[in-house]
Amino acid sequence: MSSDIRQRRVSQKRQASDSALLDMNKGARHENQVHELKEELSGKVEALKKKDKEVEYRFWTKKRFIFPLGIIVGIFMGIILIQPTDLPDFQTHVALLLDEFGIVLPQLPQLDLSLVENEWNRLRSSIPEPWKLNTNGLEFKVGEDMAARGLSAKHPVILVPGIISTGLESWSTSPEYRTFFRQKVWGGFSMLSQVTFNREKWMATLLLDPDTGLDPPGAKVRAAEGIDAASSFIQGFWLWSKIVENLAVVNYDTNNLHLAPYDWRLSYYNLEERDGYFSKLKTTIEGFKKREGRRVVICAHSMGSSVMLYFFKWVESPLHGRGGPNWVEENVEALVTIAGTHLGVVSVLHLSRRTMF
Repeated sequence: MSSDIRQRRVSQKRQASDSALLDMNKGARHENQVHELKEELSGKVEALKKKDKEVEYRFWTKKRFIFPLGIIVGIFMGIILIQPTDLPDFQTHVALLLDEFGIVLPQLPQLDLSLVENEWNRLRSSIPEPWKLNTNGLEFKVGEDMAARGLSAKHPVILVPGIISTGLESWSTSPEYRTFFRQKVWGGFSMLSQVTFNREKWMATLLLDPDTGLDPPGAKVRAAEGIDAASSFIQGFWLWSKIVENLAVVNYDTNNLHLAPYDWRLSYYNLEERDGYFSKLKTTIEGFKKREGRRVVICAHSMGSSVMLYFFKWVESPLHGRGGPNWVEENVEALVTIAGTHLGVVSVLHLSRRTMF
């Protein structure tokens, strides 16, 4: 009896020892697998770092390549867009631009550019009509086709621009910002000249106060008003101008067509708090509805689409617009969005002293 008990105990000890050895072997195999996975992942990470470094050092990704390329493209576009009548006054324009920034050059002899003007006219006349970038009558073709089909203005239209197409101008009379007064600091050639010759002051004008989200002390930037405010970003880079031109063919004008620009730097809350933007837009829409007897069509571009979605909630809120739950249905016929940012954007525009564009 005692021998059976002894054999049973020995058997149990052997089984416990075997299971311990199995556990140790499993643990060792697991550690080996983990080590192998770590080495594999480390190798992949190093390969990715090496690949990123190779991409980083490709010459066409460097600023020293991109910046000169931008200059060359800009000069080329300027040559295409220049009008023949601008050539004789070219030296005068350059002298005025330099004088604006206090740059004085010795008097240069006047050049006779009439021959250049004649050659330029001859070159432009050889360009096929559809490829000319100046006004040639084709910009009204869509409107003429609509008019030929018997279409005419019906619903009032409100255009809501995006970031690029919303011009901003300075209204500050502080001594350090007076050079910008009533000049566009976003959009137009005045912006390009300031970026080139007065970059730090231009950036200080556009930057918002990090605490208040509004203009910093001394600066005062507001959205440019009127349809011209968003017609073109710069000469040749048209935005709303072609849409306005073709709407005009079917009898739209400033009586039934309105542009609603806004300071795109501000939060939606501050748009209303500082500028009363949504209150003014609500009044404009209701005025159109009352005068024309028809609901309004809103056409929004880019960020303007998100602004309108916020406006629809704001105007019906009992705490804000107080228009009631049926205001949008009663006053808005349709919302047309062009490249609307309904899902956000993949990048942001940085306006800081370290990073610019």
